[in-house]
Amino acid sequence: MSETDLVLRGNKNAAIILAMNELFGIPVQDAANIYFMSETAHLIEDKVADLHCRSDKYLATLVWEEHCEAQ
Repeated sequence: MSETDLVLRGNKNAAIILAMNELFGIPVQDAANIYFMSETAHLIEDKVADLHCRSDKYLATLVWEEHCEAQ
């Protein structure tokens, strides 16, 4: 994986985490924990169904819904 790919991946992850913080009012650290433990994050990482191309807010909502269903 190239350095550019790593930077883009990191930026995408950060944007999704910040979107979760804004949309759902949860602390950034909690949003990060939820995000990195989610199946959705793994699918984004693996570029399944072009999820990495979706908007940050859309992906934040998917992760949050996954988290809420697991509770």
